[in-house]
Parts: sequence; C-alpha cells; structure tokens
Amino acid sequence: MKKITLLLFLLTAYFGYAQPTTNPAAPTNDAVDVISIYGDTFTNIANNYDPNWGQSGHTQVNPNYDPGTGQLLLAYPNFNYQGTEVTASDASQMEFLHIDIWTAASPGATDIQVSPINNGSGAGETLVSITYTSGTWTSVDIPKSAFTGMTWDSVFQMKFAANGPGSTTPVDIYLDNIYFWKNPTVAGSDASLSALEIDGNPLSGFGSGVFSYEVELAPGTVVVPQITTATTTDPAASASITQATNIPGSGTVEVTSQNGNVMQTYTVSFVISGPAMAAPTPPSRPAADVVSIYSDAYPNITVSTYDAGWCGVAVSEVQIEGNNTFKKNTGIPCQGIDFASNRQNLTDFTHIHFDFFTDDTDLVGDVFNVKLVDFAGGGGEASALEVNINTGTNPAIVANTWVSVDIDITSLGGVVAGNLTRSDIAQFGITTANLTNVWFDNIYFHKNTVLSTKDFAKVAFNAYPNPTQDSWTIKTNNVPMEVITVFDVLGKQVLSLSPENSEVEVNAANLKAGLYFAKIKTERGINSIKLIKN
Repeated sequence: MKKITLLLFLLTAYFGYAQPTTNPAAPTNDAVDVISIYGDTFTNIANNYDPNWGQSGHTQVNPNYDPGTGQLLLAYPNFNYQGTEVTASDASQMEFLHIDIWTAASPGATDIQVSPINNGSGAGETLVSITYTSGTWTSVDIPKSAFTGMTWDSVFQMKFAANGPGSTTPVDIYLDNIYFWKNPTVAGSDASLSALEIDGNPLSGFGSGVFSYEVELAPGTVVVPQITTATTTDPAASASITQATNIPGSGTVEVTSQNGNVMQTYTVSFVISGPAMAAPTPPSRPAADVVSIYSDAYPNITVSTYDAGWCGVAVSEVQIEGNNTFKKNTGIPCQGIDFASNRQNLTDFTHIHFDFFTDDTDLVGDVFNVKLVDFAGGGGEASALEVNINTGTNPAIVANTWVSVDIDITSLGGVVAGNLTRSDIAQFGITTANLTNVWFDNIYFHKNTVLSTKDFAKVAFNAYPNPTQDSWTIKTNNVPMEVITVFDVLGKQVLSLSPENSEVEVNAANLKAGLYFAKIKTERGINSIKLIKN
C-alpha cells in the first residue's frame, strides 16, 4: 500500500510540475505573409502579455520562460484564461491562426480554447478549442473559417481560455509561435485594396480582406455619398469604381491584379438608419443641480474614457441635427464610461436621466440597461444600481422614437453589498440585450429642479431663405446667439461662427447642395435647425 501511495504521489508531482525542456520547430513562412503575436522568428505586434482582466494567473505570466535551451517561451501558469493586448492590426487577409502549445493537462479533462478579439466588423470573438497532445509540443493551424463570424479586420487583443467561462480549475500551458498567416501570394496576382475613402474620409471599419460594407446615413440624407479613393495594395493592380446613384444603393470597386488573373469586388451599400431628429432637449436646470456625464445641454464632467473597452470598442459618436449622440456598435453588448479619477459625490442628487432610440422592429426580450457603480472609497465596485428598460417597464422600450427615462433613484437599493450610497460614483455602464441598433444621449444626474418660467422660455429660431442658393439669415427673438456650428448629414462640421448677435448671415456659397444642420447655442441652452442648400 505504501508503494502504491508513493507512486501516486510521484505521478501527481510529475504531472503537476511537468514543464517543457525543448522548443517547437521554428516557422518557415515568409514574414510578408505573417502577423505575429509571440515568437522569435517575426516582429511581434503584442504590447502587453498580461493585462489585468481578473484572471487567476495575473502577474504570473512569463513571456521569457527558458526551457533550458536559451530559446524563450510564453508561460501561462495557474491559467483559467489569459489575454494579450496588441497594436490594432488588419489581419483580414490572413487565412490561419498558428499556435504551438505544450501542457501536461489531459485533453479529456481540459478544454483549451483560443480567439483573437476584434473591434472592427463582424463578431468580436469566437472561442475555438485547440486539439493537443499531453506532454509534448503540438503544432496547430486553425483556419479562419473556424472562428465563425469573425473578419479579423481590427484585431486588438488575443485570448486563451481553459474549461469554459467561470472555470475555477486552472492549468499550466506553454506557448510559442502565435501568429496569423496566409498562403503566399503569387507575384502579380494581388487584387486587394489597402485603403478606401468615402467623400474624402477613410471608410470606417475597412479591412483589405473584407469585401462588403454597409454605411448608415441619417434620415433626410439626399446627397449620395461617393467613393473618392480606392488604393490598390499592389500599385500595378487596377481599380474601377462604379458609384451609387441612389439611397439606398451601392457603389463598387472592382480590382484587377497586375497579371489579370484575379479579380475582387468591394461593395459599399448606403442605407438610411437612425433617428430623424436629435434626442429631446433637456429642461433647463441650475448648473449646481446637474452632473452631466454626456450631453450637449449641460457642461460634462471630465471623463477618462467613454469606451472603457470592457466589451471591445462599443460606441461611436455621430451627429444628429448637429447634436452629439452615441451609437452602439452592432454585436458589442456593453459600454463602460469610466471617471474613476474624477469620482462624483451624488448623495444629494435625486434623479438619473438618459434618452435612447432603437429602430429594431422585434423588441421581444430586448433590454436597455444602465448601471451606476459606487467604489465606496476603494479601488473597485463596492455597490451598484441597475436600471432596466424593456417592453414591460414604465417607460417601456419602443421602436423608432426617442425614449426619455427620468427615474427617482433615492429609494432604489444597490445590487452589490447593500444600498448604493452614491457618495463615490466612479463608473457608468450601459448594456443592451438583443438590441442591434441603439442610439443614446443626455446622460446626467439632477436634483429635480428647473429654472424659472422666464429663463426656461424657448428661443424662437427662424432661417430664411431656406432652401437657399448662397446664404441663410438666422434670426432669434432678441436672444444673442453665442455659437453657430453647421454640420453636413454625415456629421462633419463645415462651418462655425461666433456672432454674439440675434441675427446673422451664414455664407453657404462654398457648400455642396444638400441637407445641413445648424446647432445654435444661446445663454438659454442649445437648439438645432435644418438648413437646405440648392
């Protein structure tokens, strides 16, 4: 019995502390066909092999582990999942992800997975299981098609995981030669683009290996965007542009390789999407009674980031009638607004306000959720308050109209460690369940007070002639206009004036024909009007 016990102890010790003593074979790919995360053969794009994502092995990662050969490995001891941050890179032309892995774990008991993390188009991540053999180096090449829905057009992180979400059974693994690669391109056969511009601006989310795009335009857009630049990766290749003629409609770029044997077509579809009008203008309140996180109506507090990256790049800022508005990126479930370096004592504030809009037609199971996080003097979440809006709440989530939410938070308790004191608010989170398109604006806290009727009176604006061929005159009811900012339908600022007068002429001679929005600031707030140039 003692011999059996000793044998079991030795086997346990062996497998518990087993480590590689050799290195895998070096890659033979040409560097031009590779984007490398880790390894000695190529230049790596990684800039942080151990970001703090709350993983079990944080601070134990060793990117310089020497198995005794002098050739280094990437060691993940006590590993349940682990991330690597990289310089955002377009890997859309790559065809495979290569990994060399060594572990003493048993494939029957331990599922080791991997996924690039993308913040461009397509799925953000898709974990794929790695087929490996215990106690020896295993070299795997996983095809891009295995990562369902991913485009790899903007890879900014890499993730390994063991035994599924929430695993509390860590393992030790060793890695080398982590890189994307593609089969060599025959000289003269490259038919890809390296850049694509719409109306002189880079196409958002462009990747050389992504051939279909959808550009969302604000309601009321009448000028059809044009493809102005299509740069071929191979200067000797040719590109033929066919412009869209209507909205909705599509423009295309047909690329022909130098040798004429390969052709690729890039398609850009233009569609109308989003609110036709900006979010409702909030009521005027005394400045001391408002703490604004994001709004054009009030001064915003200093925020470290409106997109903390907890879920990938979640939002982009768009202009609607000249009003700054957030649009959540499709497929990204949450957004983090972090102001931990400028924490707010909101104990005396009674209400939380936010506006949101969705054009989803099927709202079954859809939720718009906000989360208020209190650090309570510490370095992380101590208590939190969550507000969920769905089809059964009051107000209810509805489609194709702005929903204004204004809730008394004084009686609502926190979901973590008791009631939310609101004395040390450091973060604001937004999550959406099942919603694909959502816009939101005017996130602020207030004490439920308003200015006097006199101060609250709306400013009347008039613009004439409208439409015009050369200039508009904008006039108020004797209220000086401090700033006038004019935007086109894509949200690009085209004019800015500081008239300090109740009447001003806006020169439109150098503007293209189309629809514009003027955002006008006065001492009584901000409003916007539509302008049309013939």
